[in-house]
Amino acid sequence: MSEHQHRQVCEACLEKEYEAYAHARVHESMKRNDGWVEGFMINDWPRWDYDHEGSRLVFSDQSCAKIIVDVVVVGTVDKNGTRWEWAWGNPNFPAYSREQMSIVRAFGEEKEWPKLTTLFLENDEHLGWELSSISAHLLNAEGTYRCPDSDEPGNFIYVLAFNTRCVI
Repeated sequence: MSEHQHRQVCEACLEKEYEAYAHARVHESMKRNDGWVEGFMINDWPRWDYDHEGSRLVFSDQSCAKIIVDVVVVGTVDKNGTRWEWAWGNPNFPAYSREQMSIVRAFGEEKEWPKLTTLFLENDEHLGWELSSISAHLLNAEGTYRCPDSDEPGNFIYVLAFNTRCVI
């Protein structure tokens, strides 16, 4: 669709269309995530570390790394849990994450769905999972993961998993 063409759809219809799409993506993501978590025993490892510069999650036991996952940052939730920020608009995230999330943003622009095109959104307990689920579908991620973004309680970073591998 060119930038000068707009779909002739009312706001309420756009919202309904988005909600149906998001609902389907969340259920798809839950199923996909169950397979990823079980297959790599993600919840069984006592330790995980997020390597911001390397864009990796490393799951380990007390002695060494066991699972390495390449990640793309979807977005973050602030310490109050009230505000979502997309990675596509945050220069502090790796360029590759911003590029990948720009694909999601472009999809949102095409569909005219504000939740995918608005940098900051009012957050609730489900929004990060919803937006991560949509992103996982569009980018064909193996799974999604949420981890603390700092030592302050309530700050979370949502990532997509790619190229998960055992290093046991």
